[in-house]
Amino acid sequence: MGPIWANCFAGAEFTAFGGQYEKLITLCGRQGVPLYRIRPTQNGFTAQLPARRYRDLARLARRCGVRLRAGRRRGLFFRFKAYRGRWGLVLAPLVFAAAVHLMGRGVWSIRYDGLDAAAQRQVEQLLYSMDICEGAVLTQEKLRLAEKQIMDANDAFGWVSLNFEKGRLVVEASAALQKPAIESNDPVDLVAAADGILLEVNAQEGFAVKKVGQTVAAGEVLVSAYKPDPYEQPVASHAKGLVIAAVKRTYQCVQPSTYEVQALTGEIESSTCLRLFGRTLELGPQLPEEEARVTHHQLSVLGFALPATVEERYIPRREARQFHLTPDGARQYARFACLAQLYEEFPDAQIIAESRQESWDGGTLTYTMTVDFKADIAREKGG
Repeated sequence: MGPIWANCFAGAEFTAFGGQYEKLITLCGRQGVPLYRIRPTQNGFTAQLPARRYRDLARLARRCGVRLRAGRRRGLFFRFKAYRGRWGLVLAPLVFAAAVHLMGRGVWSIRYDGLDAAAQRQVEQLLYSMDICEGAVLTQEKLRLAEKQIMDANDAFGWVSLNFEKGRLVVEASAALQKPAIESNDPVDLVAAADGILLEVNAQEGFAVKKVGQTVAAGEVLVSAYKPDPYEQPVASHAKGLVIAAVKRTYQCVQPSTYEVQALTGEIESSTCLRLFGRTLELGPQLPEEEARVTHHQLSVLGFALPATVEERYIPRREARQFHLTPDGARQYARFACLAQLYEEFPDAQIIAESRQESWDGGTLTYTMTVDFKADIAREKGG
């Protein structure tokens, strides 16, 4: 018990010499003043006792004419007494514990499971638009709401889960099962999208009313959805098929040889802000979000990732510049524009022949192209 008392509680060593020191030991035993580790010296003894009983010892020593000399003091009381007034030693652990607790509620890292690169970028942008990124403070309600918004924004996901624990957000998702396309069975005719001469008629459903070699006009029925049975009752179906025809169409484009565009100058206007624990710290003047392109990345120091996100906004500077086309360049631009009109109307068109006419009015070219081609001209009526 002595060593435990000496090291854990306040204790003191002392040396007693002179006078009736044997009587002092006896009186201490009678008065209940505990002495331990008593060792004799040449003219007295050394011992230890609880620091709180040192005054009682001094009173008995005066009665016996014994002089006392205090020695080493032991115990936690005297150890802590040296740090009296230094409140930082007490507050620092409390502040550290509070910081660890708060940082555990913030996002330090985000991991994506079950997502390819394109889906990961899309989900990352959606989460960022909902203020879920490195440095954000999350709640279960916010996570469940984010799951619902991701599912509503992208039908490609069949299941999305956001799990947050100890600073790490894990985003898990699985692709939705592809639903088979359900075709309409409503009776509908296939009509010609342009005038032409039929080269091939392949009626998969419905009833072909035109034959190869016939000339048709735009809007004429090619494959009918109705046909009377032997009892003169109409039989309905959803017409499907492929009708290839030789078509001749004319397209026109007006192309100026001098035009003005807003060209990039190579200079960029940018701004930066820091997102940390649900707060946004603007680092300088900010650009309007409507006009700027926004990128973000996790803040790191010496390769160590921190629970913070750096958002950068930038606007590429543009200036008005005039471009001058040569006559050949203007013709090429005009031809491409006419071909774009052709393939927008008939994506599967195969050009057989083409002829061109052009006229110049000052610096403006009027380009007319007549194209002979073959393509599928069947379109659903009303489509």
